[in-house]
Amino acid sequence: MGSSGKLILVFAVLFLTGAVSGSLITGFVLHSKRPSLNPTRNVSTWTDDLLQRLERIAKLSKEQSVQIRPRVQAAVKQMQSIRAQSILQGSEAFDQAIADIEQIVDPNQQARLEHFRERRRETIQRNLAKQQQ
Repeated sequence: MGSSGKLILVFAVLFLTGAVSGSLITGFVLHSKRPSLNPTRNVSTWTDDLLQRLERIAKLSKEQSVQIRPRVQAAVKQMQSIRAQSILQGSEAFDQAIADIEQIVDPNQQARLEHFRERRRETIQRNLAKQQQ
């Protein structure tokens, strides 16, 4: 076999090695248990996520999980309430800043800022309502 044949053989082996390792890595990543993107999105997924963590860490039995679930769910509801209050307080602070800014801009800019503030409030209320589901 000439030097060009050996070179082709080396590159073919290198290509196959890359293909096999890429396939293995992809298979591992796709089949591994990945947590949901945002388990705190609503009461149910947040409760499930926390309960699964507790089950894994404390090695809880099914009976214990059933007993613990209402407590975890109550804590999640309380955490969501705290989060909602915090979001609303932050929003009020930003609204106050916008109101202060409106005093130094022209009427067209004031109208734009007021429209922005209204849209922001609606979005916040809509997102908080989704989280309560």
